[in-house]
Amino acid sequence: MAELNELECFLNETYNFESFDDYCVNGLVVEGKNEVKKVGFGVSFNDLFLERSINSGCDAVLVHHGIFQKRFFTLKGIEKNKIKKLLNNDISLFGIHLPMDAHPEIGHNALLMKSIGAEITEPLKWGFFGKNKEGKSIKNIIDILHKFLHPEDFTLNTPETGEVPDGLNEFNLKYRSGFMLLENGLDIPENIFMASGGSTDLYEEAVSMGADTFICGEIKEQIPAISLETETNFINLGHYYSEKPGIIALMNLVREKFKVETEFIEIPNLI
Repeated sequence: MAELNELECFLNETYNFESFDDYCVNGLVVEGKNEVKKVGFGVSFNDLFLERSINSGCDAVLVHHGIFQKRFFTLKGIEKNKIKKLLNNDISLFGIHLPMDAHPEIGHNALLMKSIGAEITEPLKWGFFGKNKEGKSIKNIIDILHKFLHPEDFTLNTPETGEVPDGLNEFNLKYRSGFMLLENGLDIPENIFMASGGSTDLYEEAVSMGADTFICGEIKEQIPAISLETETNFINLGHYYSEKPGIIALMNLVREKFKVETEFIEIPNLI
């Protein structure tokens, strides 16, 4: 069992929340019971996640995507209903956004880099550059990330390689292991940039700093053209799956440090 304030202090010390200018509050957002025996972990705070957490007997929940409003906010509609459920069940809500992306050891991007054997060289915002010291090919990297991020029973719901919408063949678009690949760069990358979730706005800056392969969790309209024009690879892991590693790493750390029961609650989505 853990005291709520002990858990809160541990998270503050681990992620140094005050050093981030985020567009949400990081840390304890909704206060529940003081004694915490079980913590539910997940990528996003939504009603499905909350219902399963309640049914599983969680005293607190910790997510990457919490309440995305800062300091002052209204409570209406679906947001009101979710907060009402938390308060009625005396469940605490923790949210950790950019600090979890950027953590150099147990953050999403550091763990993704480690999984493919890349050596981190420098940060850019919440992402990292890494050298492909082991000379892994794009196919090797995708196969490793598939095993690292997807559940064992994961089934593809995207077209297989070569089956792309009309007009996109010119951009060298492929689907592999549930990921979207724009293969316009080196077959064996040298300088990889990793930034989980919605990070495409960093693409051109990362390329200007030497990245030949950009890996993130979303794609926008202009990305295929940028990939082709800059002769770089772009891999879209999906927002949800790219932001599981840091949550799972923190869950293991909390379970070991506080001797509380923990559960990862899988609520995958389509992006």
